[in-house]
Amino acid sequence: MQAAHAHNNPTLLFVTQPRVAFMTVSQLKIQSCLTVLLLTGCASVPPPSAALAETEARIALAREQRAARYVPADLDAAEATAQVAREAMASKDYVLAQQLAAESLALADLAIAGAREAALREQVRAKAEENRQLRRQLGLRGEK
Repeated sequence: MQAAHAHNNPTLLFVTQPRVAFMTVSQLKIQSCLTVLLLTGCASVPPPSAALAETEARIALAREQRAARYVPADLDAAEATAQVAREAMASKDYVLAQQLAAESLALADLAIAGAREAALREQVRAKAEENRQLRRQLGLRGEK
């Protein structure tokens, strides 16, 4: 009767089951866990050369877009972060170098976008001024 009752009651079945080998602590299991932790902790991270090269290219593009004129703070931040990334790479801290390269890339993209926006705003102002002058020449009353 007790066996039938254990079959129907999962809690009782769990209690009456003998402990499986997985639950015992053995030296082999401890060594295996330590080996896995050691291997994952010491896994080598490749140098982020490609990420730094892409960052440098994007900073160069920001300079071409005249970011130094329109958004100098964004360009300076991208360049400074790229410099710290290069220093981290030189000291073989590849994880930090990768993170800083990604941050510098984002800052360079921000500088590019800011420079493009400022250049477009400048073009719009120039066209608006040109339109005002044309209206005056035609004798029309436009915006002042």
